[in-house]
Amino acid sequence: MGLERTWGSLLLTVVLVAFLPNISSLQINSTDQETNCFERGINIKCFKKFLQPAAVTLNDTSSTNFLNALYRKINSEADTASKSRHKRRAAKKLVRREIRAGPYETNFLCYALAVQRLKKHFGIRPDRSTYDIIAIIHTGSPREHGGPAFFSWHRIYLLLYEAALQSVFGPGVTTPYWDSTLDEAMGKRQARTILFSNKYFGTPFGEVTEGFFANLPGAKIRRNVGATANLITKKAVALVLSRKRHSQIVRREKLKYFWEGYHNSVHRWVDGNMASGPIAAFDPIFWCHHAYIDYVWELFRKRIRNAPADYPLGFPEQPPDGQMRFNSYIYQPNPPITNQQGYSNKYARLRRYDPAPSCKNLCSNSEDLYCNREKDICVSLERVSGETIAQDAIAYPFSAFSVPQGPDNITLQGIKQAILQELPAGTPLNLFEVTDISPNTRAISVFDV
Repeated sequence: MGLERTWGSLLLTVVLVAFLPNISSLQINSTDQETNCFERGINIKCFKKFLQPAAVTLNDTSSTNFLNALYRKINSEADTASKSRHKRRAAKKLVRREIRAGPYETNFLCYALAVQRLKKHFGIRPDRSTYDIIAIIHTGSPREHGGPAFFSWHRIYLLLYEAALQSVFGPGVTTPYWDSTLDEAMGKRQARTILFSNKYFGTPFGEVTEGFFANLPGAKIRRNVGATANLITKKAVALVLSRKRHSQIVRREKLKYFWEGYHNSVHRWVDGNMASGPIAAFDPIFWCHHAYIDYVWELFRKRIRNAPADYPLGFPEQPPDGQMRFNSYIYQPNPPITNQQGYSNKYARLRRYDPAPSCKNLCSNSEDLYCNREKDICVSLERVSGETIAQDAIAYPFSAFSVPQGPDNITLQGIKQAILQELPAGTPLNLFEVTDISPNTRAISVFDV
């Protein structure tokens, strides 16, 4: 009960940050001089550490404190779940479901409203939304890509993001996962998936001006759906899950089993922000894509009796005992999490995944999926004709030499120029490399023009 009170207080602290701009008039309690704020619950010292004056935010102290709080919350929940398991009591797990799984109101709609609130929340820094504070962490550096730490780092990053969503929206919200095989199964019509309609992620081509994520404060979102690369196939998932050791799915030289490579391809398929490491997470679909990558990894990981012991060696930048770092903020998480520890059941127990939509489970009772009886797979519906029309004017699929162009002269070059204008000069793009796993892979991107 003590831990629950402490972390309940922490969540309240985070939520109240935006509503307590003046704390100097509050009566200082007996713990005011204590510095171990998040172990002692709410006190004035804690509020002061969160609510730094505007001048101090130049050093990002407020963001550091906020991220540390989220980090400790994750560790506390993991410890509590572990203890519950040891005591043979079933710990309640939050569930992640496919984006289109029913009911819509308690699944995707809940997520979209939480993202809106986080995008509009400026309680940590007055000059940057709380969503952007989390999103800017993702840099595409070697510390979190190109090796075995890719899985564990992004698992913790996703939990940090959900902790931020919960701090402003409520404890039950999670990130639905995007099973892109459902859209890949549409064949030549996949760029017309209902996912890029106003019901879900909005505008598929150019700046997002429709749907839940249009015209929100902070960094703009741009896409170029379907112009490059490929979505994940059912065969790709089966190939990855056919392996028995992590070393078989983390090496680029083993292309058809390289799970991160398939992940890269989806980033480039969405294109725009999603094609560049420093700004990929500003598109809310980023998190849903990574939730699916985590889901398939969890299917793989849980079949290994001691997954941390299976952590692959031979990656100098990602040693098993290397501490996870979340770039752009100067702080040391306490307690730290190592790359290898992220492979453990401790963090896996924090979430449960509903099975991917299939004909056997009635396509997760979704209004926006149907069962293709001939192939025995679920397939996404198309968006309504006339809605989010930019992509409708573009021929699909594109040849490797074509430059797609939408209405009002929206072009690849225009999208690229707009994106580069928002990045500081000299910023490495850290693009997600598309590996030619499939002979049908298309190479054109806004960054290839």
